[in-house]
Amino acid sequence: MKPLKLSVAVCEYNPFHNGHKLHLDRMREQSPDAVAVIMSGNFCQRGEAALLDKYTRARHAVLNGADIVFELPTVFSVAPAEVFASGAVKLLDSLYGEKTLYFGTETGRQEDFLKVSSLLLNETAELKQSLKNKLNKGLPYAQARFEAYRDTYPDCDFSVLTNPNGILGIEYCKAILKSGSKIKVQPILRNTDYNGTALDGNFASALAIREAISDGKRKKTKNFLPENVYGDLPDKIPCFDDLMLYGVLRSDKRGLREVLDCTEGLENRLKALVPFCKNMEEFMQKLETRRYTRARLRRIITANMLGITKDFTLKCLKSNLYLKVLAIASDKVNLLSAFSGCKNKLVTRKSDTDNFSVTQKLCFAKDVYANDVYNLIAKKHTNEFEMQIVKRQQK
Repeated sequence: MKPLKLSVAVCEYNPFHNGHKLHLDRMREQSPDAVAVIMSGNFCQRGEAALLDKYTRARHAVLNGADIVFELPTVFSVAPAEVFASGAVKLLDSLYGEKTLYFGTETGRQEDFLKVSSLLLNETAELKQSLKNKLNKGLPYAQARFEAYRDTYPDCDFSVLTNPNGILGIEYCKAILKSGSKIKVQPILRNTDYNGTALDGNFASALAIREAISDGKRKKTKNFLPENVYGDLPDKIPCFDDLMLYGVLRSDKRGLREVLDCTEGLENRLKALVPFCKNMEEFMQKLETRRYTRARLRRIITANMLGITKDFTLKCLKSNLYLKVLAIASDKVNLLSAFSGCKNKLVTRKSDTDNFSVTQKLCFAKDVYANDVYNLIAKKHTNEFEMQIVKRQQK
């Protein structure tokens, strides 16, 4: 069988907007046999509950250009950028075919990403000392790393390390290089700032759209979303702040210390402050520093709430897992047979999990638990073993 030519992407689609549609259109322009997407489930990398459940977001993706959408296991979707990217690349690499990974970025060319990634994987003693010095000055890790590399290699363009999408792009490239994968990479320049909050023109960031909904301005987002997405938007964002606070109250310091990225005694600060906070916003204001950003703190607290430890996450990263199909286009169901022999087992129904290894079972159990928690806070019900077959309008 001739290898498939695949355009692939890693995403959250929280929610799916016009910029995502443009991204998929550009992937489609390369005339692949299929456009495949790995998407976060119901909890995202900022440590937030997704605006819409994973099945609705996967359906939006297929209606707007993706052919098949796989779920990124929860243990990776609420992890720092390096583990998030490594988990996604691990799954993409197991797909049958010749793959090109497309990712959005505010700056940087393909060669910039590959060069910087190679340097990051081969850190010198000089660089490590520079990074340590800058961290000791209290700089956030991302900024400290950027400055250390800039100072150590002044002739190299490290601007790709200055924005969230660029950092993720670097982590994808690092994971590909480190694993010896043959996945090719292709950055796509974004039309919007990832952290931008403006609602103007034809494109707006997912953050801007979420903030508008949070402020009760749902109608103002209409021009920035495909029509089939706008109609599904809720009037408010699912909130699980009380569950997060309860998770910290319930956990002891040792348990918090076992969560990925909870380092440098942060568990002591979490336990000391949580009894005096009435809500999550107050907790964040007391916790947040230049080093401990809000996204990092929420990610740690969310992982703790879901019972995801560092050791288990890293074990999953080293193990064969599964490719859980969330949605597939009705005219592309033949892809299921093409991907059936993947190293990471294809899951389209409950019986596909019957012969799972212990690690696969435990990892999938976290997805089921995360789905149940999301159903609770979103006041709805979705079936963890569901696979949507989506019929698209023929052009």
